[in-house]
Amino acid sequence: MLLLMLSGLAQAAPYELGQGYQLPVLGLTAGGYLSLQVSALEGEKSKATVQDMSLFLHSDPRPDWHFFTEIEVSNPVTLTKSGLNSTDIDLDFERFYLDHNLSARNTLRFGKFLTPVGRWNQIHADPLVWTVSRPLTTSAAFARNASGAQLYGSWPLGRSAIDYQVYLDDTALLDPTEGHERTYMDLSVQPNPPSSFRRGAGARLRYRTFDDQLQAGVSVAHFQLKDLPGFKDMVGADLFYTRNEMEFSGELVYRQDDSPAGKSEWGGFVQAVLPLMNNFYGIVSHERYKAEMFNDPVNSTSLGITYRPSSPFSVKLERRESRGEERLAPDGWLFSVALLF
Repeated sequence: MLLLMLSGLAQAAPYELGQGYQLPVLGLTAGGYLSLQVSALEGEKSKATVQDMSLFLHSDPRPDWHFFTEIEVSNPVTLTKSGLNSTDIDLDFERFYLDHNLSARNTLRFGKFLTPVGRWNQIHADPLVWTVSRPLTTSAAFARNASGAQLYGSWPLGRSAIDYQVYLDDTALLDPTEGHERTYMDLSVQPNPPSSFRRGAGARLRYRTFDDQLQAGVSVAHFQLKDLPGFKDMVGADLFYTRNEMEFSGELVYRQDDSPAGKSEWGGFVQAVLPLMNNFYGIVSHERYKAEMFNDPVNSTSLGITYRPSSPFSVKLERRESRGEERLAPDGWLFSVALLF
């Protein structure tokens, strides 16, 4: 695939950062993102990592059909005091799906896709989010990817709109090797089961208004997770508001085992982004999260500054302080450089 990309660059259309390359090969467009991260966290080894190298390939083979895949290499190179190593390298098809437009407002998707829970999980790429760290609320209670079918679309509502997503997952059948990513990413904490569905179903509704400046969503799901017993029932909510480059957002999630004696998992976070000067932004966020497998909740507060001269490129510095179950969000410094290409 890389040879096909390189051979087509000379003939490709003029390139704009973040928009991908138009390749004269099967109508493909190639893009992706690169993320470099440095962390100095209590209880963890200080390290510098090529965190993610993701390649996007997409095309429209017919007017009503759309193909998309994301091939991701995580942690290909890590630098610690002990030297360079690549023992944590992970190659994965993060997304691999085919869309068919049923109508102008409704689409059917088949394959592997980002689980439609909340807002963050469907954005998630480092260049597109404001902080280096990812809130537990946006990833720990459910699998970040689903394999199966999804019906999604939008209904107009005056000057507003309601978007919907309904999905069925059977990862155990369709992607049985899934499960290499852990629930608590980049941490050595135990227990740390795989972030993978066995099977399940769910839905999300999102209300958008004021030219998408205000968005509010709700999510529901019923599923089994790999290596965890029983079914889980989950509900979530998310809110987003932006104006004059200021941004306020937050998510909530609650998960209950589907049994009379079932344990629960819950959490929520809020985040504010304020413009400073010359493409610098200040970020403050706070999260409280209670994981099913740990006795105490964690309360973490992060302060950060992000330099974003254009939407595809960002440089971030973040300081995090936690109380309670600090192993899930260790105190310390985080730094990253990310580029969407």
